[in-house]
Amino acid sequence: MRKTKYTNMFSKDGFFPRRSSSLAFAEKWIEIDLDKIKGNVAAIKKRLNPKVKLMAVVKADAYGHGIIPVSKAVLCAGADILGVISVDEAAILRKSGVKNPIFILAPSLPSRIPEIIKLNLIPTVDSQEFLRLFNARLKKRKIHREYCLDMDFGIGRWGIKPEKFISFVEKTENLKNAVLSSISTHINYFPNKNMVEAQEKLSLFRKICEKVLEKNPKIKLHAANSSVLCDFPQWQFDMVRIGNLIYGLYPSRIYPGPPIKGIRRPWKFRAKIISIRKVRKGQSIGYASEYVSPKNMTIACIPSGYGDGLTMEPKEKNINISAGSNYWGIIKGRKAFFVGKPGIIHTLLDITNVPNVKVGDPVELPVRRTIAPVRIPRIYNRTARR
Repeated sequence: MRKTKYTNMFSKDGFFPRRSSSLAFAEKWIEIDLDKIKGNVAAIKKRLNPKVKLMAVVKADAYGHGIIPVSKAVLCAGADILGVISVDEAAILRKSGVKNPIFILAPSLPSRIPEIIKLNLIPTVDSQEFLRLFNARLKKRKIHREYCLDMDFGIGRWGIKPEKFISFVEKTENLKNAVLSSISTHINYFPNKNMVEAQEKLSLFRKICEKVLEKNPKIKLHAANSSVLCDFPQWQFDMVRIGNLIYGLYPSRIYPGPPIKGIRRPWKFRAKIISIRKVRKGQSIGYASEYVSPKNMTIACIPSGYGDGLTMEPKEKNINISAGSNYWGIIKGRKAFFVGKPGIIHTLLDITNVPNVKVGDPVELPVRRTIAPVRIPRIYNRTARR
């Protein structure tokens, strides 16, 4: 029989729990189930074609889940490479003991080249000047390092324009120490919005890359993020770069192919109720009396607000004339709708129809994971057998 416990105490490698941490005195915390993250990786790998590699994207502190424990979990589950956004994120992983390949998803400044080489990272490149300096530094040290060229297909943040890509590659052919190992792109695809355009761009990406592969067939191609893998599984190329699916966020609603089964959400943000009070019909509450109660209500207060990543929006444009709401927490398996808009460190909830609620009961809340502050403790699961 399996028993799940949670801990925020780690061993020296930053991953395996040492002892359980009590939640008795915590007012708010985040529970992260690493077993579910591992299960998501396993589900993704079942969708991949033979020999297709999996890059687990752990940028932005692993989407707020914790870059060190999540990275070690996904590697344990079979991910081949880790994707980060910067040298700084990669340095955290190397310091924690990660030996696996680390890919920098965004271009780096030339000033970071010494660190990229020292940490043995794979940089994304879209600049001849960066490549020249990168190669010169490698040549001086008499070593070789891999790099990736990125092609810009519409997002417009970085990358080489498709019409200039072949000429760009030709200018790199005299570089001996900087080794072109892969070509990437990130198309501006949004599920169920621009499917035809996405297919056309993926096809053109392949066509352009084929000209490069004629001279160097060992170069690997990658373009599929979570959305592309779900909606266009035929465009896996040599590697997929997956973030959302690993964190239990299924981006597709159209399922043109079989859905990826077994994806579960590993994240739960909870805050305990610190106050409960009765509100009469017609009574105004909230800043500037923003909310007028349409009925007799029971209101609970939690010590969490937009400073913790909750929405800053009012429930609707004219918030003082309606009892409707677009946001809620979950108490005892039932919805408790937000009353008015959250403050920076508090939110009011309507618990009128939730029975037997008391101060100290936990509320599960909808929080954007990447903006949940690091000061909120992350409590990681420990699975034991008995």
